[in-house]
Amino acid sequence: MASEKHLLAMDPRQCVVPTTERRSQSDTAVNVTSRKVSSPDILKAFHQEDPKHPPSPVLKQDTLPASPTHGSVFSGGLRRGSLTSINSTCTEMGNFDNANVTGEIEFAIHYCFESRSLEIHIKTCKNLAYGEEKRRKCNPYVKTYLLPDRSSQGKRKTQVQKNTLDPTFEETLKYQVELAQLMTRRLQVSVWHLGTLARRVFLGEVILPLAAWDFEDSSTQNAKWYPLRAKAEKYEDNSPQNNGELAVRAKLVLPAGPRKLQEAQEGTGGQLSVNGQLCLVVLGAKNLPVRSDGTLNSFVKGCLTLPDQQKLRVKSPVLKKQACPQWKHSFVFNGVSSSQLRQSSLELTVWDQAIFGMNDRLLGGARLGSTGGATGCPDSCSQSKLQWQKVLSSPNLWTDMTLILH
Repeated sequence: MASEKHLLAMDPRQCVVPTTERRSQSDTAVNVTSRKVSSPDILKAFHQEDPKHPPSPVLKQDTLPASPTHGSVFSGGLRRGSLTSINSTCTEMGNFDNANVTGEIEFAIHYCFESRSLEIHIKTCKNLAYGEEKRRKCNPYVKTYLLPDRSSQGKRKTQVQKNTLDPTFEETLKYQVELAQLMTRRLQVSVWHLGTLARRVFLGEVILPLAAWDFEDSSTQNAKWYPLRAKAEKYEDNSPQNNGELAVRAKLVLPAGPRKLQEAQEGTGGQLSVNGQLCLVVLGAKNLPVRSDGTLNSFVKGCLTLPDQQKLRVKSPVLKKQACPQWKHSFVFNGVSSSQLRQSSLELTVWDQAIFGMNDRLLGGARLGSTGGATGCPDSCSQSKLQWQKVLSSPNLWTDMTLILH
């Protein structure tokens, strides 16, 4: 899901000029009409507003007074017996050569319940293709990922073996990961040739779904031979990957009184119908693709797209060094009606804050509303619409939701 890299911080002391697209990183509400900071109370009574002069849709944010809790680490881990990650993005995005894939690889998979780590013991390969056919050269090494995480933090590598088609590695690559999280992962083991000028040549791969893998059966821990296959253009069918879960709660706050409430829900109250608030609390996330040290510096971006394509953008604070972040941060969109929201969509994306000037890493996203769900996933789209309808049909009541990130 596309989301902008930078957000414009709003200073409540400065005047704010209304535009089609508004952004905020602050914990304040911006009233475009009055150009004043709104009350921080997200449940402020709406009958106090003047119905003759309703405000334009505005937004505000707040962090609930609760301390973040540390969740369990479920992916990543130390690179033991592994080279430092080099040119990961280039090789995974297609900047490599392909050889005619031949040969097999022998490795074993073991889960250590005591240390909660997945161990892949790479033993040997045989009958590999030449990485450079004309020069009759092959300098093989093995690389692993726990898909769908193809980031450099999720990569493990063996040492390079020089001038051999039958290399022996005897190296163990480790991931710090909770056993339950392996049910949504696939192990990718690929063999590469390191050529001149650090040029990589793909020699073959094996992809094993871990959902049905019995880690308690000792027989599955024995080393096995697997035939190497050509790189798959698509790792699965068109269904999107599961990149974790985001827990949120939402409420549409409408004017008090049965008649006003009905008018606001049906949009028959004229200008009064816009006097509502969409309140959203981003509680936390789990099962995210973490870094190699098992943590994240994560934050959430939100974008409410109204029927006229006006976009209201929000952003949560960054929680550092946590695998299962608990933001408990509130987003509030003022001046929106039930009729507007029925034709609107709310996109939530989770990010890992970059360091040293690199781009922030998108961990996953979900969409609620008339165009909700993940592309190519009818079940996700249907569930998203039902959740959105429940929020709109139950005004002044909180609705708890768990969104699957893709």
